[in-house]
Amino acid sequence: MGKKIELPEVEPVHLKPFHGIRPGVIILAVLLLIALSLFFIICMLPGILSDGSYVRFDLGTADTAVYIDGRYLGSDSGSVYFVPSGVHEFSFSVLGEDAGSLSIDIPHHIFFTLFMKRVDTISIEIENNEAIERAVIENGAREAAIWSRITDYPEGYHYPPVFTDFAVNAVSLGFEDVSDPFSYMALHIVSDEMEKDFRNALTILEGSDVEYRSKTLDEIIAILDGSIPPSPEKTPIAVTSEYSNGFFSYEPLSFVMGSSDSAVYPESNERYAYVETGAFSIASVPVSEYDYALFVSENPYWAESNKEKLIEDGMVDENYLVDVNLSVSVHSMLPVKSISWYAADAYCRWLSGKTGMNIVLPTQAEWTAAAISAQHKGYTSSLLSIDNDTSAPSAMMGQLWEFTSSSYIPLSRFALDEAERLAALYPYDDIIVKGGSWINTPDRIGIDTVGAMDRSACSLYAGFRVGVR
Repeated sequence: MGKKIELPEVEPVHLKPFHGIRPGVIILAVLLLIALSLFFIICMLPGILSDGSYVRFDLGTADTAVYIDGRYLGSDSGSVYFVPSGVHEFSFSVLGEDAGSLSIDIPHHIFFTLFMKRVDTISIEIENNEAIERAVIENGAREAAIWSRITDYPEGYHYPPVFTDFAVNAVSLGFEDVSDPFSYMALHIVSDEMEKDFRNALTILEGSDVEYRSKTLDEIIAILDGSIPPSPEKTPIAVTSEYSNGFFSYEPLSFVMGSSDSAVYPESNERYAYVETGAFSIASVPVSEYDYALFVSENPYWAESNKEKLIEDGMVDENYLVDVNLSVSVHSMLPVKSISWYAADAYCRWLSGKTGMNIVLPTQAEWTAAAISAQHKGYTSSLLSIDNDTSAPSAMMGQLWEFTSSSYIPLSRFALDEAERLAALYPYDDIIVKGGSWINTPDRIGIDTVGAMDRSACSLYAGFRVGVR
């Protein structure tokens, strides 16, 4: 057992009151002050300093821009924006068209803004008007045509919801009938991504009062579901013509155009399709450099010296008139090349005014009929062609690809008449070119081969010949 140790007695320490306040109360007050200070610094000060709130706009429409006090804020795609507190003027536009405005008093949230982002949702109902409806329809048609040029997307590539956004806007804005533009868009489905987007749009439209069904749309849906309609049977056709003053004239024709029964894109470009043509004429040879020089001499807008302006206006590209010698004093009979479809169309309108005739670019069907009448002639593998045979047009095959007036719509062969009608309403597609060029070979290019070019593109291997209706 250890020895007990006696500790000395110590006098207790007593804190003296401060101004009559006990020390314990002072300590408690200091602790409370520290706690309140921390609460203020952490829970209130950030909100006071921020002087604003986070907001999200629920507009119900796609492709909608939001402006605050005349300055662009952002889009309505679920984004959150910090807006200073106070009354602000918000305005909205759908695809660039005015969609109204209103004043909103943005509150100033103070508490706990450091720990949580309090978001106020502002719901706005956009009202439809003629300008907005036109913009939505035109944008949907244009975007479908643009994105159909890509048939295979690499993993992770962003394909925009073209069909879905169109359907959302049509339903939210209360459109009555979108059967024409939606059918036109459906004729451009060439990829799995587009089909998924299309079917999502169908789901949105099915639960609405918007009219969207058409015979063409039903046919496209059936094709996507694997039900392929039978194609017409192709039979030999004899096409005769009469020659006069540089043109071959043809009586109205009915025949099956194409060389394939395939329903798989892009082989379906040449799928059999029944066509009819009215009476028409077509030039015996393509437009020459001399012919085009006469046009340019009276229309300086199309001169090579004005190329920069033409490019700016979207009429041509940088290859306009490359390797072309235009002269009104030298009768160059070489076919003009390196011109765009817009330039060829302008030439036709100019020549119509000069001659009083309805000069046009031939349709795909008219060009095909003329080529059938000339199929006994060989493939022209040179830009220089000498042909004294006046039984049919010269150089229909080879020499240069030739512009037509027909739009290239990927699935048009399944509903050709309707596709041509819709193409006239929505001119956003490439243009069909026919016949191949001198660098191609007959074993690769036939009468039914379908090529496509951007309307402003200029190529060393493309030109045109005119027709008359």
